[in-house]
Amino acid sequence: MKTKFLILTALLGSAFAFASCDDDHNYQPSGAVTAAFKAKYPNARRVEWESKAGYEKAECYIGSYESEVWFDRQGTWIMTETDIPYALLPQAVKTTHEAGQYGTWRVDDVDKIERYDTANMYVVEVERGETEVELHYTDDGALVKEIMDNDGNNRHFPSIIPEVLKNLVQELYPGAVILEVDSEGPATEIDILHDGIHKEVLVDAGNRWIRTEWEIRTNEVPEVVMTALRASAYASYRIDDVNVIENVDGRFYEFELEQGDREVTVVFSADGTQIS
Repeated sequence: MKTKFLILTALLGSAFAFASCDDDHNYQPSGAVTAAFKAKYPNARRVEWESKAGYEKAECYIGSYESEVWFDRQGTWIMTETDIPYALLPQAVKTTHEAGQYGTWRVDDVDKIERYDTANMYVVEVERGETEVELHYTDDGALVKEIMDNDGNNRHFPSIIPEVLKNLVQELYPGAVILEVDSEGPATEIDILHDGIHKEVLVDAGNRWIRTEWEIRTNEVPEVVMTALRASAYASYRIDDVNVIENVDGRFYEFELEQGDREVTVVFSADGTQIS
């Protein structure tokens, strides 16, 4: 009798599991969401809906390519992520990638990410041995960020940029285009494109500006700063990288220097005063 009870319980459990799968498979969002989806992608095929992270997500095929399309509950389109072949990347992205340090790595996956309030991004996942890296590029081939991805967690989720952050970016850098927004603990990093330059804007939990950083070439450093460096104790060091840092106190130039096995970071103010 006990054996029959266990078998019956297992069968009922399996039936419930299959019913649950069917329910998920047949999930449909509100009419406002499905109408917005059909208006944006009228030729989408094999559409399956899921409610996830407070959004409505459609997994589908748009043309020949698998996509995830995200809407809010009111039917506002938020993001589309499309799995595309490497050959469909903009030529500027391919040129930058192939000339960079990861150009010879194996390309594992390529995604085009479109968001309603930011510029398009292309995410190229590469691997070598056990190491995996996500490379985020803009349409014109600028490499925005590199993310180590050894855990294989490479999912991309939609995010709505608060108006206060959009306004802050425009106040600081008029005409800038927001590329990505990433929360890092209590701080938020906003990647922007301003005057053709990729900059990283950092704000605190209260949406107050902390600083902005971007990389420049040595020949873009003001002469007064280069003169100060040449007159310092680090004149014989090789310049590895130069970053501009802006905050409420002004503009500063951060040099990453090396000599043999020694690496140091030295900072000068815009007038050539050594800060550290």
